[in-house]
Amino acid sequence: MQLEVFKTYREFFQRFPSRMYICSCCGYMTNNRFNCPRCGYRADGLLKTMDKGFRYRIESLDREEEIFKPVELEKGK
Repeated sequence: MQLEVFKTYREFFQRFPSRMYICSCCGYMTNNRFNCPRCGYRADGLLKTMDKGFRYRIESLDREEEIFKPVELEKGK
């Protein structure tokens, strides 16, 4: 899984405007980047996203996170 770098959260949300994500465990589509309401799996838990998610870094905040995969990345498949 590659790391994508953004200057701000605004730039991140411009790249992924739907704000919808796919759970790494059950495949449910949710608007929560970290927690699946259907199965309770957490992208920021012990196993992270099992290499099925998305990693990014926000330079202005010096923050790196791993989240469920944005739906915009699924459309290409």
